[in-house]
Amino acid sequence: MAVFKETNKKKIPKKLGSVKQCWYYSCYYTDVYGNRKRKKSKMYTSQKEAEEEEKHFLVKASETPITKKTTIKDLELSYSEYQKDKVRISTYNSIISSFKYFDIIENVKIEDLNINHINSWKEYINSFNFKTGYKNTIYKRLRSLLNYGKKIYDLNIPILNKITNFTNPNEIKPEMLFYTKEEFDKFISCEEDLKWICFFSTLFYCGLRQGEALALNWNDIDFENHTIKITKNLVNRLKGINYVILPPKTKGSIRTIPMPLSLSEKLKTMYSGLKKYKNFSNDWFVFGEIFPLPTTTIQKRRDKLVELSGVKRIRIHDFRHSCASLLISKGANITLVARYLGHDDISTTLNTYSHFYKNDLTNLINNIDN
Repeated sequence: MAVFKETNKKKIPKKLGSVKQCWYYSCYYTDVYGNRKRKKSKMYTSQKEAEEEEKHFLVKASETPITKKTTIKDLELSYSEYQKDKVRISTYNSIISSFKYFDIIENVKIEDLNINHINSWKEYINSFNFKTGYKNTIYKRLRSLLNYGKKIYDLNIPILNKITNFTNPNEIKPEMLFYTKEEFDKFISCEEDLKWICFFSTLFYCGLRQGEALALNWNDIDFENHTIKITKNLVNRLKGINYVILPPKTKGSIRTIPMPLSLSEKLKTMYSGLKKYKNFSNDWFVFGEIFPLPTTTIQKRRDKLVELSGVKRIRIHDFRHSCASLLISKGANITLVARYLGHDDISTTLNTYSHFYKNDLTNLINNIDN
């Protein structure tokens, strides 16, 4: 690999901030016309990133034909280039991340791929302490990779008809965790910082996804009508990027919902305090000011409040489930719950929260009996 380290600060781009050293690749390649050329890349923050980008470049520059003699690794590089401008950046990063689980078969040629390779790979995946659902997410990535080779390059891959997903009939689906109103009151009573009170209250009472809450700016808050407008989603933990603001995944996620008056008043108090800053702008993030709150900071704050309050620990996403439970317990029908949470299809809401309606079904039979 022709990857080099650069420590001369004058050559490090300003956008890389306080990084003390960077990496770049320099390589020779033959273009499609047979000309030998040299490529020197831009700066990257890690050696691994520079190496990966060099691989991508060489695949794209040489336009090496994909054949049955191509390895799984070669197909990965071609597939990643193909998907780069076709999927959301979060999906693209997820695809690239899944490739590490194919290391055990990456040097196998497509023409040699057989059921023994697949069974060995499945045993390798089973060695991780993953739930069956996540194993099948990885499995779908492998199928997508092979289907890409079949569809785009007309590769004959008979093994595709023989491989099956992961199953575990003994696995018990974990019970959905959520806070009741009483538990949430106990949880939030241990918080004194208004910013955090508003953040967790927005998740609990409005059912926002974490990315939706973090993407909010003050233009999205209507204090007069006590509503929140959700039109975007913040995605973080991306390779080489702190965060990115994207449109919601579905049309149903774009919505304007009412919020409790008490939450509206607390947010208004927050807003009044921030307006005192000279550089304040309505484009500031509601939860984080100039930059959004880091995910790790949110988790640490949650853990601290759990310890202080003595309530059970739930995931950040479980605050959304808590909101659904609260709405249903107050008599909201499934259609309203779906609209409030931003589900495109009511079946999604039913599949996720139908067990919350157990008491309603019992009451229905009691009414018939009466």
